[in-house]
Amino acid sequence: MKPVRRDEGRQVVNVYVSVDMEGISGIVHGEMMMPGEREYDRGQRLMTGDANAAVEGLVQAGASFVLVNDSHGPMRNLLIEDLHPAAHLISGSGDAKEYCQLEGADSRAFDAAVFIGYHAMARTPGAIHPHTIAGAAVAELRINGRPHGETGLNAAVLGSFGIPVVLVTGDSTTCAEARAFLGDQIETVAVKEACGRNAAICRPPSATRPEITEAAARALRRAADIQPYRPERPWRLEVDFLTMQQCDRAARVAGVERTGPVTIAIPGDDPWQQYRVLWAAIRAALYEPASWLG
Repeated sequence: MKPVRRDEGRQVVNVYVSVDMEGISGIVHGEMMMPGEREYDRGQRLMTGDANAAVEGLVQAGASFVLVNDSHGPMRNLLIEDLHPAAHLISGSGDAKEYCQLEGADSRAFDAAVFIGYHAMARTPGAIHPHTIAGAAVAELRINGRPHGETGLNAAVLGSFGIPVVLVTGDSTTCAEARAFLGDQIETVAVKEACGRNAAICRPPSATRPEITEAAARALRRAADIQPYRPERPWRLEVDFLTMQQCDRAARVAGVERTGPVTIAIPGDDPWQQYRVLWAAIRAALYEPASWLG
């Protein structure tokens, strides 16, 4: 691992965990993913179960502090009353989070990161609900000309801090995407194989959760052998939106340059701040003004 920090003589190992929902064991349909839908409470339980499986493996491998960020949609999905006792949870509105799926990643020196329940990037065929950050707005996101999804983007931001992503779980397309960006040395657990956007060949949580626990433990023990993902800097960070109106709104955010009818760029040489501006721009793009302003 990285240089050892000690607290009262004990080695301190900090791990950051970002948990999305589309790639969770057994989740296949939008009705399981959003508040107000008839199966959302079931989705919450499944999401919490996969998160707990990862935390358990990290603790077994010696994690001292595990920070879990609820990274899906409303970002208030994980059931804290059922969460692993070793976890510390970041939960709350996406409007209140300046750093979206990576909120709190700068709060201390993390030795490794884990992505649980992640999904494939926009335009990926044969995947469960593929999109990049906001499917209602983002057509494609690129770093240095290469399309990135949430796995690659978030790993790149963490990589700017020197934090390696050591485990990714999700459907089979997500795991393949993770290895393509982060290398074959990372651990992956494919909990299902998509048959389309809303259907998959699933393995039950009784099978996938032990695998997640074992993979998390192996990954943390091998963290020193896994390199952070670091695209060449300064990044050329670009986003194509679905509509010109969305691009209009995003382009008004400070730090954004409009480069085309539906395209913005976010210049700079600080990925952490570029990521903050990106999230602000996407939130602005999603805002629908009152009809009399439209």
